[in-house]
Amino acid sequence: MDKIELIDSLIEDTQEVKEEATRFASLDQEELNFKPSPEQWSVLECIEHLNIADAHYIAQFDKKLNTAPVSNNQDFKPGWMGNYFVMSIKPKEDGTIPSPMKTLKKFRPEVNVQYDTLSKFLEDQDHLIGALEKSKSLDLNKLKITSAIGPIVTFKLGDAFRFLIGHNQRHIIQAQRVLKKLELTS
Repeated sequence: MDKIELIDSLIEDTQEVKEEATRFASLDQEELNFKPSPEQWSVLECIEHLNIADAHYIAQFDKKLNTAPVSNNQDFKPGWMGNYFVMSIKPKEDGTIPSPMKTLKKFRPEVNVQYDTLSKFLEDQDHLIGALEKSKSLDLNKLKITSAIGPIVTFKLGDAFRFLIGHNQRHIIQAQRVLKKLELTS
């Protein structure tokens, strides 16, 4: 696949995630903290979970992208493991979630989530778009990013971007579903 087309597509996906999260900013605290059931997350908990996961990848992007050599390689070939993880996390075109999974404890939003959780997420999306733009001159195949679950799983840079953005899309859909349930209870 063409590197620039992939990056432009991921930037577009990130902008859509950001637009949806911006809509959440019009909600009040009660709406943002509404939980359909005790075991389900609120909108803010979904966003805080994304902040926790995004922080891991953004820190690695900052470290690796700033020291990576420029590359003329215009092709990206997904790795088999990266592709597997992307396909299991990224929502399908119709918005269905392919593989529901339990969240690891270190990624659970177990703190009292505050309103600035949303502004942090929006800042991180801008940061992610900057990292994507910077990566247009890099080799998405050669740079390796350690997954958030640990060094046993590493992604090619292109797969790390695809996974992270798919993960963001997944939980934005989850937050949207929470709001639909809130509308039904109002």
